[in-house]
Amino acid sequence: MHWFSEGREYYARKWFTGMLKAHPGRWRLFDSQISSAALFSAQDVIDRVAVIICCGGSDGPFAPGFVGENLADAAVVGAPFTAPNAYAIYEAAKAIDSGQGVLLIYNNFMGDYLNNDMAEELLRLEGHRAIQIPVHDDMGMARGESRENRGGRSGSALITRIAGAASRAGLSLDELAALLQKANDRMSTLCVSVDTETNTVTFGKGFSDEPGFETLNIGMSETAEETIRLLTEDLSPKPDEQVLLMVNPLRLAGYDEAYVMGNYLYDSLSAKYNILRMNVGAYIHILDGYGFTITLLCADSELQKYLQGDIHGDGFMI
Repeated sequence: MHWFSEGREYYARKWFTGMLKAHPGRWRLFDSQISSAALFSAQDVIDRVAVIICCGGSDGPFAPGFVGENLADAAVVGAPFTAPNAYAIYEAAKAIDSGQGVLLIYNNFMGDYLNNDMAEELLRLEGHRAIQIPVHDDMGMARGESRENRGGRSGSALITRIAGAASRAGLSLDELAALLQKANDRMSTLCVSVDTETNTVTFGKGFSDEPGFETLNIGMSETAEETIRLLTEDLSPKPDEQVLLMVNPLRLAGYDEAYVMGNYLYDSLSAKYNILRMNVGAYIHILDGYGFTITLLCADSELQKYLQGDIHGDGFMI
């Protein structure tokens, strides 16, 4: 048995307890079912929509690191790489609902969908309103199928940022859900993984290490150009939209390398499109390899309102 696996059923609770000790007064712990735990912001939700983000554990700051001012109000996390159970989501949502409803954000995978869907049904039976936003930004998955069949990737960081800002601006649950669905549909993420032994770049490698759809022997600048070509072909940015660029390094990519890649991507994108801003940071650690996930969000004037300025999470800025 690996030493880190000891007491896995209480993993998230121990994780959150460490966060509380590191930053007293920033968060509070909400105990729930075995294999799941919830971390709440220390700031109460008063007369506005509550935002909850859900995921399996062990993905870097996602999702408890996304709990904070102008981000999510709570995170519900399961055991490592296991969706939180429906009752944990349901209990957390009931506790945090101020009467304006609850938004449930999660990456679009079957376990997360089933548990959030059950939680929403349980909440509805007790008179609480909840709407799900399954993030489906991974353009490497479900190719040739409708967009809503895709899995989620690092775009959930942007969805959470927009949700947090819009909730605090006073949008209703229905208005907030419509805004986020628009962002969801105008966003794509591409995984770019690099094999340093063969000097090859693979595009579209999956969340669970599914094979990519294209492998080329090219350098960093050419990789940036191909990435922008693939993403903009997928999204077809409109004249009234500005494009937000987000660079998320995989586990083995360095801090400096993420900014170098961002520099190449920015230059390639700005040659044809208006850039709203660029974010670079380790938002979601998924694959152990070297490379990046690159996200583009095409934002109209409504979305742009909620993407101004910098918001600080736990160890990142977005």
